[in-house]
Amino acid sequence: MTRIGTVVEVIIDSPGLALDKPFSYYAPEHQTASVQAGQRVVVSFHHQHKAGIIWAVRPNEEITDNMKPLLDVVDEQPVLTREQLELAEWLCTRYVCTLNDALSAILPGAFRVKGKMTVRLGTSVDVPDDVLATPLWKYVADHSPSVKEVSAKFGRTGKAQLDAWLEHGFLVQHLAIQEEVKASVKNWIVAEKPSSALLAAAQNREKRARRQADLLRQLAESDRGEIEWSRRVYNKGTVAAVVSEGLASVDERPTSRLSWVEVPAAVAPVLTEGQSRVVSRIGMTLDAGKHQTYLLHGVTGSGKTEVYIRSIEATLQKGKSAIVLVPEIALTPQMVGRFYARFGERIAVLHSGLTMGERRDEWGRILRGEANIVIGARSAVFAPVTRLGLLIVDEEHEPSYKQEESPHYDARDVAIRRSETFGAVTLFGSATPSLQALHLVEQGQAQILMLPVRANKRPLPRVDVIDMRDELREGNKSLFSSRLADEIEATVSANQQVILFLNRRGYAASMLCRACGERIRCPHCDISLTVHRQGGQMSLRCHYCAYEEPYRANCPACKEPALRAFGIGTEQIEEALKEQWPHLRVLRMDVDTTRTKGSLQRIVEGFERREADVLIGTQMIAKGLDFPHVRLVGVIAADTMLSVPDYRANERTFQLLTQVAGRAGRAETDGVTIIQTYRPEHFAITASSRHDFQTFYQEERSQREVFRYPPFCEMAVFLASHEDERLARGAASRFERELRRASLPDDVAIIPASPSGIQRIEDKFRYQVVLKYQHWDSVRAVVDGAFRLVKLKMNQYGGACRLDVNAQRIG
Repeated sequence: MTRIGTVVEVIIDSPGLALDKPFSYYAPEHQTASVQAGQRVVVSFHHQHKAGIIWAVRPNEEITDNMKPLLDVVDEQPVLTREQLELAEWLCTRYVCTLNDALSAILPGAFRVKGKMTVRLGTSVDVPDDVLATPLWKYVADHSPSVKEVSAKFGRTGKAQLDAWLEHGFLVQHLAIQEEVKASVKNWIVAEKPSSALLAAAQNREKRARRQADLLRQLAESDRGEIEWSRRVYNKGTVAAVVSEGLASVDERPTSRLSWVEVPAAVAPVLTEGQSRVVSRIGMTLDAGKHQTYLLHGVTGSGKTEVYIRSIEATLQKGKSAIVLVPEIALTPQMVGRFYARFGERIAVLHSGLTMGERRDEWGRILRGEANIVIGARSAVFAPVTRLGLLIVDEEHEPSYKQEESPHYDARDVAIRRSETFGAVTLFGSATPSLQALHLVEQGQAQILMLPVRANKRPLPRVDVIDMRDELREGNKSLFSSRLADEIEATVSANQQVILFLNRRGYAASMLCRACGERIRCPHCDISLTVHRQGGQMSLRCHYCAYEEPYRANCPACKEPALRAFGIGTEQIEEALKEQWPHLRVLRMDVDTTRTKGSLQRIVEGFERREADVLIGTQMIAKGLDFPHVRLVGVIAADTMLSVPDYRANERTFQLLTQVAGRAGRAETDGVTIIQTYRPEHFAITASSRHDFQTFYQEERSQREVFRYPPFCEMAVFLASHEDERLARGAASRFERELRRASLPDDVAIIPASPSGIQRIEDKFRYQVVLKYQHWDSVRAVVDGAFRLVKLKMNQYGGACRLDVNAQRIG
């Protein structure tokens, strides 16, 4: 007999290409009216209980005999919006990933759930005394275990006994839902009678129930007729008593575990002429309600953040929401502080520095409409806003907007896609725009807005380039040039602050034997071990697999005591600084000092409060941080960035030098930046020293066009890895063959299968194939098919394959 009901398409929360599709279930009658796309559910799948997301709901459909019912619907309201589900589908098409990968990228891991079928005591049948006395019965009564757990503890006999009890009705099965993190809630006690009635009831209880009387008086005196229930003050019995008489009720409300630091309200500054012009232009576009992408090119200190704030104010006035992306969580505390001072608790924060519980709570606040401004790093681009009006990407040039794991999405592309869907404005901001963003302007896909001067009318910092070859010839073997040393002393004497920048953490880059030339390498990766020094102890660490070994003086190859550390890192800068100026107060900000929760914020706030004279750091200090008392910025070794084997090395060097130089002289003091280098003639260094963006851009653009690198093409990088080198090489070669045998456009270039830049990581060999093309749609079907074919085969051999579409780097 044909049944008509509600069919529900579910994406199973499980990786793998075989499950990359919706599976059909039906909603039982009691769930028919409540199921919605975007809710989490638990279903029976291949004799297991799996979590999933409702992809689509189809009412009045035929329910076939092989369809199973939904076991449970976890959410009353969807945790994903319809637009986010459509965005997941777009991610699959754009970046060749599974639906499960796409949904996992969008929805925080805190929302993961598991279904567990347990057994518990029945209530409808009398149980014999001999059953009640058994250890198995006591175990079931105390733990409500799964059948699997009973089998593990009591063996086959226990399993057989359990089955018999289930058949007799002594026990029943129950589906338990286990959430990764539960939503945070608070209970409120709400008055149900007027204040006069509450006060009268309190007076009647004054002698016989003093705690109830206190509660009723506090409730009567509350301005809002409600108080938060603190169990330390009022126990369950006290509250139950006043509730039972209809004087009050208890309301459970969601809340957030994220604690806000009170920031005094800030007065909006007077806009400069340039800021006013930009804000007005953005405002007119918001009024039109049409999608537009803008590139805000403003020099460091030009007041881009104030433009963001005023544009958000205009967005909120239209009843819409805004998302602000920052490239690093290092920027989040400062940015949140500024926004909180202007918008209060209308902001929500989403980034990897939060606990899972905090991320879940913030997501809930956005879904409920309690927060209409979202600030965060890359993944905040997926925030569940329902009326997006403005999406800001601050420091848009930063490579950290590209996700390294599947799906390999670029938050800048996602930002444009979401803005198009909502008819919203996308605003990219940078002092050093990427070539990709400027290419959008050249192609007419974006419009450029300019802020050519600093907001406080102060000049950009003077930048002096020091040729370290001259320092060496003059006998200075210190890490600090004579000029930089003099400026450090002068700056600290003037009660100003110093930033020293080196884009390499650790103490030294490697350990080399001066007798035989052997370099100490990681036994699991094809990379030199980095030297670290903590206190008086030195060690060698791999920055890829975390392998570590103690420092040793003798070379393992030739046994000579000739090992020496080569290259410099931030730890060595810190040591040299303290040796030369013992009185200086120094902070270091790199991956090693910011591992623990809150450590990064403590460093930033400590330097803001002037608890240190010098801040040493890697690229995290070059990204938009605002320290008004910094007069001097010193770049210790600009050459390390130019020597990276990456087609973007020149661009990254120019951007980092220009950005870090912009940390100086942001208030009333003229800033000074000193760049130490062995290649002072390189165009990226000379252009950054003159703040000459146009000259750098034209030179770099011409090189990219000649050698056909992005933005003049797009790249997809296929990478195969396996412990057996032959299998990794074979997978890459097979992928290449599949591409070459297909009919691809003439403008497509295939770089043959070859070892990756670092051929072995964590004992796995890595081989790659690079594809260059003009339009993704013209190659997508071929690339997708070849990737799925090779990936399925590699999975059988225990290897791994990844495909990075719109790749920003090779190797």
